[in-house]
Amino acid sequence: MSLNIRIKNYWEGEAQGYSELINSELNGFERKAWSDLVLEHAPSKDSLDILDIGTGPGFFPIILSQGGHNVTGIDLTENMIEFARLNLAREGANAKLMTMDCQDLKFPDNSFDLLVCRNLTWTLNDPARSYQEWYRVLRPGGRILVFDACWYLYLFNENMKKAYEKKEREILEKYGHPMHRHKDQAESEALSRKLFMSDKVRPQWDLDLMLKLGFSKVFADTTVGERILNEKQKDINSMHPPFLVGGEK
Repeated sequence: MSLNIRIKNYWEGEAQGYSELINSELNGFERKAWSDLVLEHAPSKDSLDILDIGTGPGFFPIILSQGGHNVTGIDLTENMIEFARLNLAREGANAKLMTMDCQDLKFPDNSFDLLVCRNLTWTLNDPARSYQEWYRVLRPGGRILVFDACWYLYLFNENMKKAYEKKEREILEKYGHPMHRHKDQAESEALSRKLFMSDKVRPQWDLDLMLKLGFSKVFADTTVGERILNEKQKDINSMHPPFLVGGEK
């Protein structure tokens, strides 16, 4: 079984849990916090053509389409798209949803004003190819916003590993559950050691690649967690805080 298929199969099984997470965000402060964060970095245009890469259960298509933008959400996993359809229907939101490999996009060149991507790049087996594809479909003057974290860097640094294990014990004692809960915990841990991004120092890796591909005005923000996480989430994610990396074509 190829690594890409193995990754896809893993996330098919995580769709329901992920959908429950984004539904809690839709009902909390995160809904407005995420919308404000994305749109303040977007091109200045009343109605943007937006591609949400790795849409999962449809969080971005819901909050951005309800702001008057034309949103297309893609995901490699059928179960994620199915939950996205259900969530959009419940919210009365209108967006295009498609099952598609983000490393092989089926869109013409220069199709979108804005690309958004949340917690996806760390799962990719060929992120450099993905960034190249994303650059291709972005219009001149369009922007890309990638949100992610260094989820597994501690596996490749002994000092970080000791600190992570200490924090894991604290989280278990404080909240009664580990930092991250997965339906298939064993497969999650096995994949984490094989994924291309796991040992990369980010967002520096992303910035270097984006400059090489031709993006301009590249930037990174390692403080976005202050805006999009509640106090418990900040505690749980303190060993791998979220970052934003962006650029313009």
